[in-house]
Amino acid sequence: MENQGQIKSGEFSQGDEFPLTWRRGEGPRVVIEYLFPDLPCDSSATDEMIAVLHEEEENAVARMVHFFLQARYEESSAEAERCMRSRHPEIRDFALLIHTIIHVALHNVEVALHDLQILQQQIQHSANRRVAAQNDIYRYVLPVFFHLGEDIVPLPQEILPYCSEGTRLFLLYARSYALYLQQAYEHALGVAEAALMMADMCHPLISIYLNLAASMAAMNLSRFQLADRFFLNALELAIPEGYIQPFIGHHGPLQGMVEKHIRDREPKLYKMIAEKVVHFRTGWTEIHNPRSSHKVTTLLTPYEFALAMMASKGKTNKEIADYLHISINTVKSHLSTIYRILDVTKRTELKERLNL
Repeated sequence: MENQGQIKSGEFSQGDEFPLTWRRGEGPRVVIEYLFPDLPCDSSATDEMIAVLHEEEENAVARMVHFFLQARYEESSAEAERCMRSRHPEIRDFALLIHTIIHVALHNVEVALHDLQILQQQIQHSANRRVAAQNDIYRYVLPVFFHLGEDIVPLPQEILPYCSEGTRLFLLYARSYALYLQQAYEHALGVAEAALMMADMCHPLISIYLNLAASMAAMNLSRFQLADRFFLNALELAIPEGYIQPFIGHHGPLQGMVEKHIRDREPKLYKMIAEKVVHFRTGWTEIHNPRSSHKVTTLLTPYEFALAMMASKGKTNKEIADYLHISINTVKSHLSTIYRILDVTKRTELKERLNL
């Protein structure tokens, strides 16, 4: 295994304060250039009515993103609520989306459902083409995020000219994820790889998510070394800033990669991720399950869920043991426990409990 991206002791950090040294285009402040290079005054404005974003509001957006990626949900929620009062509809809706996910993670399901309802109501056609394009993206992204495969709308290709470069990359990440859910793994991998070539390290935040999308697809193709490489690329970008949320949100589809690369090397970090995974999955399933014919279990630990995902995807006991560096007997013991908890008797029945 290459050493690229391996966690080194002491690398992980989650500082108490938002770094004041970040200039525009650096750290989480780059999200302004990703998503909001030009902002209309309101949802009814024409494309010519552009307002400059004040530095205080830029900082609020950056803090919201920074704290969210660090899984510091209460702090991110406070910044999101500030941003939700912005005069710019693009920032308001983006903040509302972040606020929704935060309260899924906090298991504040009523708040998350209320946010979701407002967001869906606001996804209406706007006179401003940039705002309308963002609304179309959210219409596409929300069913992907909650794994509502039957409700995923076609990718709105015609909106791309009205999207910023960062928004297009975000949309390609969502497209790769949607293809993963549709089990079109080769296509999903190709989209993520192409988007990573476009990002070319100029967009490190979205590159974390693109690398994880590529890793998920490669894992389902049993291309383990490639999956590891993409995962370690994401880790290398994320861990120095303490950005653990992408690994929390993608834990199940990553099929044991968090366990393989983090659990034994950084047990303190793994414990933090695993605890937040439990809360996140609990909130997520309360929104997903009533809306989907495929119900996801909340009865397994993160480690058991990861192993169950591998088994349900057709990985043999030996493949699982080799990948996680455990014995075949340990795999059998874990699967026996998983079968008993879920009241199933074989791998194929696991799919019904894991949204596959």
